[in-house]
Amino acid sequence: MTKEISFISAGEDEIGALGFLLKFVEEKFLELESSPEKKINLRCNDASQAKEINQKLWEDLDDLFLAHKISNDSNLPSCPLEISYPGIKISNDFSILINLNPKLPPDYQDYETVFQIVIKDDSTLQNQARESFKQCKIDGLDPSYVN
Repeated sequence: MTKEISFISAGEDEIGALGFLLKFVEEKFLELESSPEKKINLRCNDASQAKEINQKLWEDLDDLFLAHKISNDSNLPSCPLEISYPGIKISNDFSILINLNPKLPPDYQDYETVFQIVIKDDSTLQNQARESFKQCKIDGLDPSYVN
């Protein structure tokens, strides 16, 4: 059951949001060091974006080794951070969802903590995030917004 859901402003376009996302994921990953049983699901829009983020996590984090994989990569063991996207099956052992996809997944309430990344593009992505915020309210949650 979701205890906390936050909508986080991450810039005005996807490029800016990806830069923000890398720092945010690193911060949340470091917070988990004291709780190794907790895992992060980083949900993307699609397979292409998942591959791009996977590559950036390998190349762009100089000071930290962040164990991660794309969820459907069966050649690798489970990791503290797994990247997913709509259409692939994931395990239910994640406690944190960082959702880059502007639409909430159907199982979003199964996560203890949800961070919805908001791209303020004054268009489709921002409007979809608004609809996700409204859905949280309908579902009886009290989401916060961090600008």
